Amino acid sequence: MMAPNYKKEGCDIDMKKVGFVTTIRVKPTVILLCVLAICILANFGIGFFEERNKLDPETAELMSTCPARSMYPDADVIYLLDEDTEEVMSNGRGRSTCRLVFKVVSERGKYYADWDIGFNSRTEQVSLLYARTITPAGRIIPLKKNATDIVTPYSAFPRYGDYKKLVFSMPGVEVGSVIDFKYVVEEKEPTMEGRFVSRYYFQWYDPTLISRYEVIAPTAMDLKYQMLNPFNKASHAPAISYRNGKKDYLWEYRGIEQILDEENMPPMKEVACNIMVTSHDSWEEFFGWWRRLIKGKTESGEAITQKVAELTRDLATARERTEALFNYVKQEIRYVSIGLGKTGYEPERAQEVFENKYGDCKDTSTLLISMLEAAGIPAYYVLIPTHDKGELIKDFPYPFQFNHCIVAVEDNGGYRFLDPTAQYHGFDYLPEDDQGRWCLIFRHDEPIFARTPLETAGHNQYVRNQAIRITPDGAIEVTMHNRSSGSREARERSFYAESSPTEIRETMEEMVDELSPGARILDHTYTDPLNHEQGFIEYVQCHAPEYCKKAGDMLIFRVPGLASGFFDAGKEKRRYCLLHRSNSHMRDEVTFNIPEGYEIYYVPEPVELTNSHFEFRSCYQSNGSRVVYHGDFIRRAGRITPEEYADYRLCCKAVEKSCERYVLFREKRE
Repeated sequence: MMAPNYKKEGCDIDMKKVGFVTTIRVKPTVILLCVLAICILANFGIGFFEERNKLDPETAELMSTCPARSMYPDADVIYLLDEDTEEVMSNGRGRSTCRLVFKVVSERGKYYADWDIGFNSRTEQVSLLYARTITPAGRIIPLKKNATDIVTPYSAFPRYGDYKKLVFSMPGVEVGSVIDFKYVVEEKEPTMEGRFVSRYYFQWYDPTLISRYEVIAPTAMDLKYQMLNPFNKASHAPAISYRNGKKDYLWEYRGIEQILDEENMPPMKEVACNIMVTSHDSWEEFFGWWRRLIKGKTESGEAITQKVAELTRDLATARERTEALFNYVKQEIRYVSIGLGKTGYEPERAQEVFENKYGDCKDTSTLLISMLEAAGIPAYYVLIPTHDKGELIKDFPYPFQFNHCIVAVEDNGGYRFLDPTAQYHGFDYLPEDDQGRWCLIFRHDEPIFARTPLETAGHNQYVRNQAIRITPDGAIEVTMHNRSSGSREARERSFYAESSPTEIRETMEEMVDELSPGARILDHTYTDPLNHEQGFIEYVQCHAPEYCKKAGDMLIFRVPGLASGFFDAGKEKRRYCLLHRSNSHMRDEVTFNIPEGYEIYYVPEPVELTNSHFEFRSCYQSNGSRVVYHGDFIRRAGRITPEEYADYRLCCKAVEKSCERYVLFREKRE
């Protein structure tokens, strides 16, 4: 069971997966003193990671007043205290002290005993102050020293060896236990000299009794903040105090409701109460910082220059050269998914990426820019927040709103955006996560805010062409030609490229059997999923005995494979907006014969449904000895509010019923 991400942005913590590492550089004499102290503590039976054996008054009170699970029937844990204190040095270097205290209230909640924390060992150090389990009987069980382990998630990719996780499992956890720990994340050097940025989520997937966020900064450092999705009637402003030459900003909220996950809901940034804090006065400070990180990274060496010449030989236009180089990078450079974070914005040099043949988004973008420039085509970095990250807030200079890096090239007075991590997407179609997003183009010394295009439904199609032969005994033989484009084409290519022949065959057998029990495949072929110079087409031929139903002298037939339901309209009500990220078009083109000895008795009437979210049209036409069916479902990108959802659901059910209609044949009479 996977855990949701923890509420502190940039710490790379999972709520059921958090760990800690202690990275300390000390002199040998200090080490000897520490060892001596540990031995003395051990003789007294004190746990290595234990800070104290007694509960502090606040925790004891929270435990005694923790509400019964009946108040939160959907919760797995109840957070008694979620506390984070950010201490900012004058140079911008930060030190974050975090404490979590939560009660396990369900069997699933026991998974929250397993924690890990990801960190960049080159730029950060993480120290555990204490970690302990408090059983329902009140026994305190500290975490033992040997209960932790450091792992390197990307051990197969030396380039990312600095990224590590320390994993551990809390001891003695049962339903009713309380888990309590505190840790410190400290930067070895400031991310941006003299500047501070942070983001904190007061609300997440489980209820919280107290959420407390504190920033302690030098008095001379002017902090700006922006609260998103604030709680009703709660103050956005912090309590401010001064002490020891520091300015203390404190936000505290109580009785915070949990967020229940919902399919196709907006990203957490747009749902949960969260705050962005920054000392930046403008975006220019971030621009200058990142320019220094990327300087010289796209310089091409002899090997890259030779490969570019090889790939673009005899290609006359800039578009052809751009497409050839894009296809090379997306297919030949393995994508390693590591999100952009405070320490994850610096790309590797293009020559290293070219030699390693792998990289994350900023690395693959660096290589593509390098190759395009070697071909005489200007190209630029693009920082973008994908749909999962939430919309970019341009009027607030919080720099780390981006989680992805792609490429822009100039095209007919505008820009063509290319995502070199999108291995199976075509040159003319941007992945749906990148579509319609505000982004930042680093064009020379002039960063530009721009919006990526929202592709039309015609660019994201799935067309099913079926020729069906119906026999008098009710069996059917179906010949299908399926062609696709856009995201649907990418999914089809991905499946066929990454599945073994046996997996493909068995998947198709299951699909055909769902079509009709006893149906079997007669033939199945498809075009090369890695050849983007031709469209992807799938050919299937199958036979289904006794597919049609007989009732007296009637033969009842329904076109196979039409949409039987809408996955996003099954619920009666929604808590949050229903999010459709892209436009799409599904089209059915079907021809079938009138079986020998029969005549048409009934053909369904045309149906047309149009609303602000989709269009649906279906039509049957008789043509001599054959019947032709055309169906189109065009869905528009956008959001359906909970208030609009009821009407939307009714329309979806009408479409569903239309796809379940039957054609009736009657035996010819003498």
